[in-house]
Amino acid sequence: MAAVFAVFFASCTSSGSVKTAGSQIETKPAEPRIAHPYEYFDFDKDLYLTFPVTGNEELFTAVVQKVAPGMSKFSVKQLVEKTKFFYLDANLDFLFDAEIAPVFQFCATGSFPTSYRSMLFTNGNGFRQVKEEQKDRIYEYFYNRDGKFFIDIPQTGYCFADTDYLSGMLLAQEQTQKGEVYKPEWKEEIVDLMFSSDESTKIDWYIAKAEPLVTMLLGGSARLPLQYAFGTMEKIENSANTDTNSLLYKINATLETTDKRFVRPNVAVLNRFIQQAQPAAAGIVPNVSAGSDCEILISDWVIDLGSFISKVGVKNEQ
Repeated sequence: MAAVFAVFFASCTSSGSVKTAGSQIETKPAEPRIAHPYEYFDFDKDLYLTFPVTGNEELFTAVVQKVAPGMSKFSVKQLVEKTKFFYLDANLDFLFDAEIAPVFQFCATGSFPTSYRSMLFTNGNGFRQVKEEQKDRIYEYFYNRDGKFFIDIPQTGYCFADTDYLSGMLLAQEQTQKGEVYKPEWKEEIVDLMFSSDESTKIDWYIAKAEPLVTMLLGGSARLPLQYAFGTMEKIENSANTDTNSLLYKINATLETTDKRFVRPNVAVLNRFIQQAQPAAAGIVPNVSAGSDCEILISDWVIDLGSFISKVGVKNEQ
């Protein structure tokens, strides 16, 4: 896993300050380093989300029920209540090809103890215990047969999941506690956004690869010369004329094009598309404009994430 990380700093110092009192020497062990949850991820995915659960409980519930449909309502409720932040990275190609399985990792942080393993990851909830042998070491965790992902609560307050084996995330957590720092080679403004400790209810997001974004925006045949995009999503109250099962979110986005000459022509294209796609019941008028240099700015774009999640399929094992 470390091969995909850009390692900015490593320190394996195991002792802290030394105090002297007469002939006695007291050595205080260093506190384990607390890493940002993204440091446990592979930095090779399309989408990254920083997801505060407070204020987004309905969306978080919908995501959990989609990837783990076998979980009981009580277990889902417990997970939602105990989770503070949900960090996700995922590839998006499965959205456009039914034969491609979802690929993702997530780290949930909150107040759940390790004893929650026995309550949440049960056979009745769709999980089974598995073992992974890696370099003369055996890891034990759980597998969800519906979402086809591995999951565990390795330490109090941390829940890890990966569609690949879980040892990479578990090892990364151990290494960061020893002092190593893993950060991606992203633009500074992206790192500042995604690694911030913002306590708001806004969801921060970053799409690192342009092709899935263009397909989502304009369809598979469209061509839009984008490098990446980032921004925020914020829940808005549903209008009385809107389906009560919908989850309306307002998106503010910055789209980075490959050349500033592409900005103005594509502002008109995107503005026309978003104006047509905007739910009338949202009561908000979206806007697309040219930013500085190669940027296209989108504000007040409303989408129904509830409808989007309902269309995402999870293949069950036979």
